[in-house]
Amino acid sequence: MEKNKELCLACRPETIDTTHDYDTWLQCDACSLWYHAKCLDIKKVDMVERFHCPNCVVTHGPTTMKPKQRKSNRSQDRLNYADLNEGTAAGDERIWKKLLSVKTFRQEKFKRYKAKEVTLDMIKKTGMKEPFLIEENEPELDMIMPSSDISVHTIAELVGKDTVLDVIDVASQSEINGWSLSRWADYFHSSERDRIRNVISLEISDTAFSEQIKRPKIVRELDWIDLMWPDNETEYPKVQLYCLMGTKDSYTDFHIDFGGSSVFYHILRGSKIFYFIEPTDKNLKKYQKWSSSSDQSTTFLGDLVKDCYSIEIKAGNTMIIPTGWIHAVYTPEDSIVIGGNFLHSINIKTQLKINQIENITEVPLKFRYPFYKKINWYALQKHDRWLTEGKASSIYELEGTIALAKFLREEITRENPTLTAEGHVNHSVKKANQIPDSIKDPIGLTEHAERLANETLNSMEKPKNIIRLVLNVNKKPTNSPPPELTKDDYEYEEEEEEEEEEEEEVELDDDDDEYQEDHDTSIEYNTNLSITHSNTPKKIRSKPKRPASTMDSSDEDEDSMGTSKSKTNNRSFHKRKRSLSANSNSSQPTMTAKQRILGMINKKL
Repeated sequence: MEKNKELCLACRPETIDTTHDYDTWLQCDACSLWYHAKCLDIKKVDMVERFHCPNCVVTHGPTTMKPKQRKSNRSQDRLNYADLNEGTAAGDERIWKKLLSVKTFRQEKFKRYKAKEVTLDMIKKTGMKEPFLIEENEPELDMIMPSSDISVHTIAELVGKDTVLDVIDVASQSEINGWSLSRWADYFHSSERDRIRNVISLEISDTAFSEQIKRPKIVRELDWIDLMWPDNETEYPKVQLYCLMGTKDSYTDFHIDFGGSSVFYHILRGSKIFYFIEPTDKNLKKYQKWSSSSDQSTTFLGDLVKDCYSIEIKAGNTMIIPTGWIHAVYTPEDSIVIGGNFLHSINIKTQLKINQIENITEVPLKFRYPFYKKINWYALQKHDRWLTEGKASSIYELEGTIALAKFLREEITRENPTLTAEGHVNHSVKKANQIPDSIKDPIGLTEHAERLANETLNSMEKPKNIIRLVLNVNKKPTNSPPPELTKDDYEYEEEEEEEEEEEEEVELDDDDDEYQEDHDTSIEYNTNLSITHSNTPKKIRSKPKRPASTMDSSDEDEDSMGTSKSKTNNRSFHKRKRSLSANSNSSQPTMTAKQRILGMINKKL
């Protein structure tokens, strides 16, 4: 036993030989002298708020202790993962169910389609901007799925009992190693489960189980692996088919599927509740900050955004989740799901944006889309060929091709700026950027594809959306035929996306649909304009100018994605309707479309 030479004023002779019990000291807050906690018999040193030694107690009062924390019976939104991991808070294992039950979500707005309505032409026209649901596996969907009563034991037989699984402990949202598919089947069908666990990443391509599955036709028509990846490549991204198996009360926290890939999601058995957040620039910025924050595990992302939508999907439903949509998933009952990821040409710009977020947040390679750059090069090569051949492309595909060409060129010239002028890319640069051997001149390819896409885009006539104006005219009906209006008597208004800026704006009120339904008289100014009359009073409603949007004060010292202290102007985009004046140089105040038509009607009636 080592002899302690440092004694305090309270030490007694018999305590000269001490152990580590005498290593803890307390300093008097009054006289600043030091004492052994052991000598004063103070056991809970960390609970001492203010310490007074025996000599100072008379004048300054006794030592005080910190008050005990009050225990609340209210449901808590924050999780103690340390306790959950240690198994000391098993009662809170269903904390996600409790948390979700006290949250308020927006009523979902997503469309339901019949299988015959889900065509490639529809996708190219709409741009696949929002999730949508196909409620039944109708023949037109051209999808084949296993029987809904298939067991996990049967799945294990078809995929391989010794297949290693990534199992998720739901409470802590952490991975558990060492599970085989056979062990998972025993757990899934057990009536006594020690923990709530989830499997979300069992890829089943090239297995006997996959032979029972055929992805929806629309997915096969969009998927870059089907369209772009060469048949002679022995390796390919194995992301097309997954089997997800979740037990009751499973939960997967908010995430974006890797590489910005879209997802098809078919429920064989059970049900799921999705919580969706739209991938606006602002929401993606919040997601990036949240996913890289130390508070991620104790913060519910849905509380940080304006709108979080909830939708329940049931057995037999198929959902398509577009690029970039942030989502969490709750499992109210044991469920088996077949799904798959796919990159495509409709939302290339958002796919690249998600890839950028993954780079910034340093997502491990294990959780990234495999061969990501390579498949993007193959996609650009194919789009260049299609443009050269004159194959029709949608605006979304053309804009995506331009963005993709710029992205890939910047990737190989970022550290080698002279490559653009020289045009030659050596083998090491090609390998680092996953450039296929079939592409001999990568920079030339990007420039050629970008030029063709721009030329095609510029040659396309921009669609004009004709605005319907609903007015009430206080005129008695006459027997005379309605006056015919020429194109000079009315104006088109383009509906387009543009930067937020200070300018005059005319929009129909959100309530104008009521007027259309409730009143007899309608004026539609298109090439076949018709006017009818009624005795109802005239009503004109216009919308005031919308103020320019401002950033949250919390965003002032951050870049566009919230990762830098330097301020960046992150402007939002809105769909605007602008009146096109016949004489833009006139000094007179510009008349709105409504005012012009009213004046013209009053003259001619």
